Amino acid sequence: MFNKNNFLIMNTKFLLSLFLLLILTTFHLLAQEKGNIKGTVLDKETGEPVIGANVLIENSNIGAATDLEGRFKIENVNAGKYNIVVSYISYSKLIVKEVEVNSDKDTELKLTLVPEAISVDEVVVVDKLDRSFENALLNQRKKSNSISDALSAEQIKRSNDASTSDALKRIPGVTLLDNKFIYVRGTSERYSNAQLNNTSLTSTEPEKKSFAFDLLPTNLLSNTIIVKSFTPDIAGDFAGGTVQINTIDFPDKLKINVNYSSAYTSNTSLKNFSTYSGGANFWGFDNGLRSLPSSFPANLGTAGLTRTEINELAKGLNNVWMPETRKAPLNNSFSLSIGDGTTLIGQNFGFIAAFSFRNSFKNSTIERNEYEASGEPRFEFKGNQSTYSTMMGGMFNLSYKFSDFNKLSIKNTYSRTSDDEVSELSGAQYTDAGKEQIQTALRFTERDIFSTQLNAEHYLPELLNLKLDWKVFYSQSHRNEPDYRRIIYGRDIGTNDPYAAILGFQPNLKNGGRFYSNLFDKTRGATIDLSLPTSYAKYKFGALYEEKKRDFTSRLISVIINASGNGFTDFNLLYLPLNEIFAPENFRRNGFSIDEYQNGSNNYAAKQEVFSTYGMIEIPFYVLGQEFNFVGGARLENSLQQINSFNLSGRIPASNQLKKIDILPSLNLVYRISTITNLRLGYSQTVNRPELRELASFAYFDFATQTSVRGNPDLQRALIRNYDLRFEIFPGVGELLSASLFYKSITNAIEKVVVTGSALGSERTFANSDKAKIYGFELEGRFTLGFLGSYFDNFSMNANYSWIKSAVNIKGTETTIPREERPLQGQSPYVINFGLFFTEPSVGTSIGILYNRIGERIIEVATAYEEDVTEQPRDVLDLTISQPFLDNFEIKLGIRDLLSQEQVFTQGSKRSRVNSANTGISLGLSYKIQ
Repeated sequence: MFNKNNFLIMNTKFLLSLFLLLILTTFHLLAQEKGNIKGTVLDKETGEPVIGANVLIENSNIGAATDLEGRFKIENVNAGKYNIVVSYISYSKLIVKEVEVNSDKDTELKLTLVPEAISVDEVVVVDKLDRSFENALLNQRKKSNSISDALSAEQIKRSNDASTSDALKRIPGVTLLDNKFIYVRGTSERYSNAQLNNTSLTSTEPEKKSFAFDLLPTNLLSNTIIVKSFTPDIAGDFAGGTVQINTIDFPDKLKINVNYSSAYTSNTSLKNFSTYSGGANFWGFDNGLRSLPSSFPANLGTAGLTRTEINELAKGLNNVWMPETRKAPLNNSFSLSIGDGTTLIGQNFGFIAAFSFRNSFKNSTIERNEYEASGEPRFEFKGNQSTYSTMMGGMFNLSYKFSDFNKLSIKNTYSRTSDDEVSELSGAQYTDAGKEQIQTALRFTERDIFSTQLNAEHYLPELLNLKLDWKVFYSQSHRNEPDYRRIIYGRDIGTNDPYAAILGFQPNLKNGGRFYSNLFDKTRGATIDLSLPTSYAKYKFGALYEEKKRDFTSRLISVIINASGNGFTDFNLLYLPLNEIFAPENFRRNGFSIDEYQNGSNNYAAKQEVFSTYGMIEIPFYVLGQEFNFVGGARLENSLQQINSFNLSGRIPASNQLKKIDILPSLNLVYRISTITNLRLGYSQTVNRPELRELASFAYFDFATQTSVRGNPDLQRALIRNYDLRFEIFPGVGELLSASLFYKSITNAIEKVVVTGSALGSERTFANSDKAKIYGFELEGRFTLGFLGSYFDNFSMNANYSWIKSAVNIKGTETTIPREERPLQGQSPYVINFGLFFTEPSVGTSIGILYNRIGERIIEVATAYEEDVTEQPRDVLDLTISQPFLDNFEIKLGIRDLLSQEQVFTQGSKRSRVNSANTGISLGLSYKIQ
């Protein structure tokens, strides 16, 4: 039925909607007549942002000033062509001709200013894009105050590297141990520092002074810099290098990036894979079955329980010891990032949020052998290892600019890894009466790290252009290893007797054990830096306070033969298979029981405090018309290290501390031979402090290596004198040729060494060598092949070679004899990296080939009575192919470790350890909005 009122209401709504649509359309058309000019202004010599530069449209008062990042934006400019004038005191004026502004679009300029001292009064650019901008980015290295090497996000993208550790091995002079610990210029992981966004990272290992770089996924990184020569504005506790990892910053407009890939691994994917019931879930999280029951006492040995009560506790433990076989699926990788600088939450805000996850299944054929000095074997084992690994990372960075010269940022990064491992070995143990053995181990380890910091930047033109930066930071790492289960079956060598579980009447460090460990490490502190430029020099001052605390707990719950009472012990239980031997009904009188290995030194609390101040000056000067730059200063570090634990019985407190005040000088001289050529000279003094656990005055058992490790309360911090020389040429945009020489003299170098004669077998301890020296050279080249023809501009090549020599003299002790002129532990005599890249200009296809090889290196240092354990060289070849399509999509094929050569460790001429390698083939798809 027709309703007049409804009809009028409907027509009124329609007319209003049409009217609003016309208004919005009109405004939109008007808005389309205007555009924006935005961009960045950098110092052409240093690559640093120019703060407070004036950017004006010629013959008008329309313009803007650059902010803390050197950014500017001129809004609501009528469509057309304009000349843009950029000026700032002490810089030559820059005029950019015929900048075209389109309606409803942003015109982006990337500009560099030249200091007046080396330029004419005015520079005219007849292109809206100053091509020297790319060169200015490379100049950040060319004009840096220290000798450093860097890896950009673009370089990482061209490889197939998933973790930071994979990427770092591409840098000259860098090698990896266990694919996570970094060795720089022949020095072990203990001689390098790790920083995330310029703040220290906590350790991720209970017995190492190191950070495991496999924790951080590469898709969260903006760049990675390794500083190889010391300047006073960085921490002085390093000799090899300080690894500065920088996460991606927020973009100036909305960007979204989604990636997914799947990978096939030879010898694993779609093949038999060993796992066990209750293993890690898809995401790599423990399901709780590995935890000790809540009713389990804090110390089994002192709880005052009867043997019957202890047996009841044993029945409640997770009874999974038998591996099972499943088919391994394909590996997966996924990442998502979103960032914005203006679109979503206002022009003064910027943010970046990212999440990534990857998992991998890996089968390895392994060998584990050890030999006496005579060449006779102690043990020989072969077997298989199956590992399910995950890596998860997340990041959220937020920045608020409350004026052009003041900015506040919050940066948060979280990363987590897990490894679920099944090892099965068979062979013979020739010592202790000799046994043929079958060993089985189930091991799960999870690690995570969280880092947060509040940064502020202030530029104060009213105070002589003073730049003030301050930050407060906190980071924590956690490593959990719940219920590491090990069991050994054995029989007499040369017999056909059935295998029986090797268990004793007392807790056994190696067999029938359930090991639990938990590490919690946290770092917090604050820094302040002041930078004051003048007409003749640049001054920089600062201070830092940093506190590290660590808590480590571990327990060994061992299955034992219950011999209490007068009854007959049922030894037939020892012959039961893995899936039956530790059934609940077997924990009884005259059967099995459990006991706890009493060692109070396996639990400890430690802390380290460092308060430091520094001052440095940068002075450019000229001699006979030649340009030089001097950077010098000193850093004072006041440190305290303290560790608290108990003796072996767990009853008497034991503690140790090391206090030290060090003044660390630094002198760097740069000779600017030409605009593209530098000669660098550097001298500095740095330190290397003991790891907190290394100062302990007691022995403990290292379950990772199955050896006893004794601390050394007399251990001193090492003092390192560093000498550096580098010659570098930057022939073109993105091109580099450099040659470096270095020499390091180390007093009281700290190493882990092997001693003999311990009741627990081979024992490791920490010692200061009398003296050590490291020297060598590095060669690096990055260039295109354009000299072969214009089309070859699409080819680029990266290559570097490092040659390193070290010599250590070890003092003789009661258990060791002197050794002279042997290499440092972990030092490779050479490192080779090579990369060849090609991008087809018409279709955008990119191809990359990467090669890596390191020389033989000592992994474990032995006494003069035995042979060192050394890792042999292997060739690693990777291939990547990517193809963009449909504007926003890209498909990428990657092949990792194409040659899949075995990883071989030798002891003398014999193979000590062997790990097989696998080739991985991945195919991925990415989508971008930008």
